[in-house]
Parts: sequence; structure tokens; C-alpha cells
Amino acid sequence: GVVRAAHKVRGFAFVPGAERGGGVRIATALATNSLEVHSLPRPGGGGTVATAERVATMDMHGHPTGIRSTCLSSDDRLACTVSKSVVKVWNVRGRSCLRSAAASPSGSRSASYCLCSSFLPGDGHVILGTREGHLLILDVASGDVVFSEEDAHDGAIWSLDVYEERGKAFVATGSADKLVKMWEVEADGETGRPAAEHVRSLQMSDDVMCVRFSKTREPTKRLVFVASLDSTIKVFFNDSLKFFLSLYGHKLPVLALDCSADDAILASGSADKSVKIWGLDFGDTHRTLYGHEDSVTDLRFAGRSRHFFTSSKDGTVRYWDGDKFEQILLLRGHSMEVCALAVSRGGSFVLSAGMDRQVRVWERTRDMVFLDEERERELEGMFDRVDGRDESTADALRRAGQDGGEDDGDGGEG
Repeated sequence: GVVRAAHKVRGFAFVPGAERGGGVRIATALATNSLEVHSLPRPGGGGTVATAERVATMDMHGHPTGIRSTCLSSDDRLACTVSKSVVKVWNVRGRSCLRSAAASPSGSRSASYCLCSSFLPGDGHVILGTREGHLLILDVASGDVVFSEEDAHDGAIWSLDVYEERGKAFVATGSADKLVKMWEVEADGETGRPAAEHVRSLQMSDDVMCVRFSKTREPTKRLVFVASLDSTIKVFFNDSLKFFLSLYGHKLPVLALDCSADDAILASGSADKSVKIWGLDFGDTHRTLYGHEDSVTDLRFAGRSRHFFTSSKDGTVRYWDGDKFEQILLLRGHSMEVCALAVSRGGSFVLSAGMDRQVRVWERTRDMVFLDEERERELEGMFDRVDGRDESTADALRRAGQDGGEDDGDGGEG
């Protein structure tokens, strides 16, 4: 018989139990991170080839492509993850997918490639930025796109951030068109649905890679941090968009940054594999941290502390102490690059998502962490990677002994 799947088949298995009429059921795993079950009837006489019929598809619980962004609701109960054309909303505690929707602008049949996301105040809607330059607002309950601003930017929207002031939501979007745009989100008078209105723009000299607001609740002290393609970070006052500081030091563009809860320090991660910690009084560099083996893709502070998480294209998540300037933990688990992080309000858990289409939940435990042991474990892992291959210490010693024996034999014959 023949089984024809909707996409490329990565694996298959026979389902236990016989079908009526003597047929079989076959479960197939597809390249789109979904499963299909096919019923293959018993072949008839005359040498005819039986064709299987698809009876079930399970595509709700996985992204078809790599995950580019993840965010948490204000109460940490819901999480949103976005990939090329799919938006998924998850129950964090139950680890279940509640909603799967296509990121399609109103009136469009084609889905957009989502790059960044954030929950709006109230947690009833998620705002999305796309590679096509569209700005979308998705209703969490229905999974429908209730607002779309097509061509909000003339280039890809790489980053966005949200803050609330006097009951209103304000959004900043940073794009490849060298603009940072400020949007005010209000409910539409007729439909009651949220709508974003462009209120201000900030012209930059290069493509904007990341934009963030400071954490203060005082409007006059709120800052806007803008990382651009020229490897610098510009700091502006949010109320007037007046220039405040320029932070130099990274050798390659800054891809991620975040501010501590007390607005005292700023941490930035770059494509040069380093993490820098800056003082916001004078814009001085407190320390440069190294550890990642590839570009740093995201950075988030944990709660009200000065500890922060970073993710990287090297497939790891690292936990740092911003006061003592040292690494606390190295978290491995992803098989490909990690693109996005989301940290709970109290820092009790962190979500990591990446190009391996996984969303991992890392929970804080009561176990003591000894930094010396963590460093030894990381050094062991470095030594185990011999000639670019993952190899245990025992295997490396065994291989070294064999090589040494062969060399001795050759020397004896000479």
C-alpha cells in the first residue's frame, strides 16, 4: 500500500490493533512538527495497490518552524510563542496549548512571519511585529487578529516593548527602516476592540535591532534604550525623546538588552558573544562578561534582583549575577540556537524557546548552587569536546591510551 502525507515524513510506526477488514493504522511524524494517522486497508485482489486514508492530524501542540519570540502574561499563567506564521497560547502550569492561530492581517489569506510579541495590559490581547512590517493585535480568547496596521514600518519589525501609564498601553517598535515608532493602544469606540495609533517617531542612523523601556513608574524618569546596527546603544528620555547617553563598546550589533528593576544598570548581549553591564548614571561600562560561544540572542532580568538570564545561538541559557559579575548557572537542553526568553515576575521560572521548536520551562528549586562545582562541570564539558566531537572523559583517556600504545610500538620497531 501507499501512504501519502501532507509534508515530508521523518518517521513512522504501526499503531497496535487491527483495523476492520484486516487493514492497519500507521502514525507518521512530519517535518512540520506534527503527527498524522493513516488507515491503510487490506489490498484487494488483482494486484491493485491500496492507498491509505488520513483519519487524524495532531498539529496543535507544536510549532511547524523555529520559535522566534515568547512572552508571559502579567500573572504568569499564560505564555505566547510565535514562529514563522503561527501564534500559540499556552497554559504555563498545565503545559497545554490553549490556542493556535495564524498570524494573518485582516482580509489577508497569507500569514505573516512573526518576529516579536508581547501581552498588552489586561492579558486579553497579544501585539505582534512581523518581518513584513505589519503590526498585529491578536485576541487571546478567540484567536482572531482584531487589529492590523499593515506597513506600520517599511522594514522588518525586529523588536517591540510595552508599558502602561494611567490606564493606557504604549508600545515602541524598532525596525530595519531605521525608525523607532511609538504607538498608543486604545479601545475602538464602536467595536471595543484595541487599536494602535501612531503618535511619535524617532529617526536613527542605522537599522534598529532592539528597543526597551526602563522599569520605573515615574513618567518623567522613564528611558528608552535603542540598540542599532552600528553596535551602539542610544538612551533617550521617553517623554521628550531627548538624547541622554550613547553606550559604546560592543564590536558587533547588540541583539538584546534589558534594564534592572531599579533602573541602576543596563545589560546588553551582542553578536560578538559578550555581555556588557552598564551604569546608567554616566554610561560607563561596569564589566564585560564572556561565556557564550555564539551570538547572544536575548537577555532578561529576573524579578527585582540584579540577576539575569541570557540565551544564545550556541544552544545554551546562562544565569548571571549582575552585582558580582559572574556566571551562576549554565542550562543545557536545546539542540539548536535559543532565540527568546521570558522570565516570570518573581523569577521563579524562565521560558526558553528556539529554532529546535521547543519551549523549555526552567524552574527555580531549593537546591544550593556551588559556583566552584558549576565551573568545574563546565570545564569538564569543554575538555570532553575533543576535535569538535562530544566525548566523555573516560573515552578520551581510553583513546589517548590506545594512541600512546601504538606510538610506543612504532618506536620499538624503529
